[in-house]
Amino acid sequence: MKESSPLKIPRQFSIVKIAILLYIMLLLVLTGCANMFIQPYGYVSSDAELDRMDAKTVFIPENAPSISHHNHEGIDIIGKRGTPIIAAASGVVLSSFYRPLFGNRILINHGKDKNAHFILSRYVHLDKRLVKKGDKVIQGQQIGTMGSTGLLAGGFPHLHFEIRTGVNPDLSSSKPLNPHGFWMQGVGIVTCFDASKQWPDKQFRTTYPVPCKGK
Repeated sequence: MKESSPLKIPRQFSIVKIAILLYIMLLLVLTGCANMFIQPYGYVSSDAELDRMDAKTVFIPENAPSISHHNHEGIDIIGKRGTPIIAAASGVVLSSFYRPLFGNRILINHGKDKNAHFILSRYVHLDKRLVKKGDKVIQGQQIGTMGSTGLLAGGFPHLHFEIRTGVNPDLSSSKPLNPHGFWMQGVGIVTCFDASKQWPDKQFRTTYPVPCKGK
């Protein structure tokens, strides 16, 4: 019996197929890296828009550093390496140290809420830490600089910012809260820190942990 010859694919078909595959791969790469190239100010990436407690769009001032990501126990705020990182609210530094996965990080205790649970803020991937454990900080005080330290930073400068709560003032026994629920001006409304304003301190509310332009 005569063996059948192998199926021959027309050359032009192969080129078209390769071109389609390359186009699909390019789309996947661009989609996956969209957050890496977003505007540096006044922009909220599409995934972060869904992170308001009431499911509405996050409002961010045009002069505020952009939010590039959410849904991993906090929000990511993009900016240039060395950008000042400021305390979002007054409190006491619980920890300030470096670890390989998360790099330089700071944890601040802001006291208890009405349910006697501690409220904490966490700042991750810093380039430099300017405060140490036990330091008292006030809202708007610089505590570090933006960087990309740690294996989970993805290689681009940004601040991973969290709000946490727990019966004990430590990371292991606390759980993350939606940062968009605690801005000074209301749910989902990013509030730039302004040293000329009087910010209330009775109820826990935060200003942006990265300075806005002109502030």
